[in-house]
Amino acid sequence: MTWQRARRRSRSLPNWTRSREITSSMIARIHDSEVRLALATAETDALRSKLAEARDTARRDVLTGLPNRRAFEEAYAARDAKAGPYCLAVCDIDRFKRVNDIHGHSVGDRVLTAIGQAMAAECAPHLVVRHGGEEFAVLLAGLSLSDAAALLDSVRAVVAAKRFRNRETDTPLGTITFSAGVTAIHAAEPAEAAFLRADRLLYAAKEHGRDQICAG
Repeated sequence: MTWQRARRRSRSLPNWTRSREITSSMIARIHDSEVRLALATAETDALRSKLAEARDTARRDVLTGLPNRRAFEEAYAARDAKAGPYCLAVCDIDRFKRVNDIHGHSVGDRVLTAIGQAMAAECAPHLVVRHGGEEFAVLLAGLSLSDAAALLDSVRAVVAAKRFRNRETDTPLGTITFSAGVTAIHAAEPAEAAFLRADRLLYAAKEHGRDQICAG
């Protein structure tokens, strides 16, 4: 019964009956409004959740579960001068192609994931991302260059001590290591410039025998 019909009908009823019906109609309308509001709120919350999930997915590497290059670029651009100094490390797994060639890409993927997760755990709370292929980047906040290099060297030792095996054949994979180049980020320096410098240091570490950290 609509509000207008309720009013017309109420004129032919006793006062207490009219009052009761008007009150009942108002309560019904309020309840209907509350139900609609609850549904709208639930839909809004669901959309927000899906949007947050989509944003997280866009910034996460599918294989390793680590943040990806896009997440690194956003974190680099948003760094806070008060949390500085900042350092950048570029890390690359040594002779990773040999792991893929000998044991297959599925084993290589598991090794890549295990090393990435180990680096993230050992470097926490600093940001570790899979930058591409077998390469990882680390954005370190609040550490001097020497302290950043020392942290990366401790992570290098943890990874080198791991004993990886092919879980299908139980075959040892041998020692797997990584090399890294670490550099201090200058104020207002674009990411490309800092990354290029760290990448050159990484290749210097490779040229000097791998399984080491080169800082500069």
